[in-house]
Amino acid sequence: MKSIKTKLILFFILLMFLSASLSSFLYTFIPFNNIRDEFKLNQQAIAISILELRQKTDLPLADIIKMASNFMHDVSVIEDIHKIQISEEELEKVQNSEIVFLSSKKIPVSTTVVKVEEDYMQISLQPHNTMVQIVFSRIGFTLVLYVGIGACLIALFSKKAVENIVKLTSAAREVAKGNFDVQIENNSKDEIGQLTKNFNTMVNELKGIEYLRKDFINSVSHEFKTPIASIQGFAKLLQSEGLSEEERQEYARIIVEETSRLSRLSSNILRLSKLENQDIFAEKKKFDLDEQIRKSILLLEPEWNKKNIEFCIELDKIAFVGDEELLQQVWINLIGNAIKFSETNGNITVKLQQLGSFAKVKIRDEGMGMSEDVQTRIFEKFYQGDKAHSIYGNGLGLSIVKKIVDICGGRIFVKSASGKGTTFIVELPLEKEEIKK
Repeated sequence: MKSIKTKLILFFILLMFLSASLSSFLYTFIPFNNIRDEFKLNQQAIAISILELRQKTDLPLADIIKMASNFMHDVSVIEDIHKIQISEEELEKVQNSEIVFLSSKKIPVSTTVVKVEEDYMQISLQPHNTMVQIVFSRIGFTLVLYVGIGACLIALFSKKAVENIVKLTSAAREVAKGNFDVQIENNSKDEIGQLTKNFNTMVNELKGIEYLRKDFINSVSHEFKTPIASIQGFAKLLQSEGLSEEERQEYARIIVEETSRLSRLSSNILRLSKLENQDIFAEKKKFDLDEQIRKSILLLEPEWNKKNIEFCIELDKIAFVGDEELLQQVWINLIGNAIKFSETNGNITVKLQQLGSFAKVKIRDEGMGMSEDVQTRIFEKFYQGDKAHSIYGNGLGLSIVKKIVDICGGRIFVKSASGKGTTFIVELPLEKEEIKK
């Protein structure tokens, strides 16, 4: 199977050969006038040299003929002037000692006739030379040179053009083996450049999907053991005879809770895995950050109503550009955690203010708080600081929050002490049009 490079070379050589041949074919009928003039001048020079040698030397005519003949032209004596194709007018000129150049416009031949004393001399091309042969030899040399140079240039440029295709082929083999870290450097803007760009995009997408799959499998296998074991255990208990209705209801309730826990866990794992393979917001738009935080508090009303929690809300009016739906998860998660870890009749403070080019959000609760060791690891996946925390979640919520804030280009801090509550501080950068003058 021929490579693209070989096909390109053969195609362009054929193209050049055909175009050069056609141009040569047309050209053969054009340069005869120039060639005739060239031969005429050369033959006239030979005729003049013969006349001068005859006048100035005593050399026999045979010696002069040998001296005048050369590789291109043959000099000979005409035995019968009437046997050559010569008109009466041309013959009269020859007899008057003029040098006459004979050349047919239809037949590409050239001969010069001159009278030396009583002899008629003929200067013509050597038998192995004809005007057509000379023209074609010159054109043939040009054609060979033309094709040779063209083939070299095409080979050089085609190698450069095929280089990216070779890289793509090699990279595709790596991807087929499962290596998604392949990236091809691309500085071209042509079709091959677009193909390379799309290939890099495809590999990045495949890499994200592969990470998502591996992360999900690893996380599921690690975190699903406990709820699945719990469901399995209580399901077996439900099969036992002699259980009271109250026990059956209790076991069924635990199974439902554990299945809900599994559902939340799988959703959070998927969400976090997608975020970890995302560097920018998929969809950005302008919205009111204060209204979004206010809406998040209202969405959590059933939870804080159960505990009779009071909110202290101070929200400056700030417009923000970003992914509204994604950012709302931050406030729901942080405010939800504050509600979870607050005591009944507790207080939660939510404050939003603009500080220079940043929007600063502070969410403070008066709950159980965290130790310094827990604070250093609070944003790790599946990390749960203690048994009290583990009953509320699966250790993914704050990892999701941290990733979203990172994508925003912002920062998140935590300040807490055991038994004294927790404060989360989020700083988000504002775009120029969002900053108040």
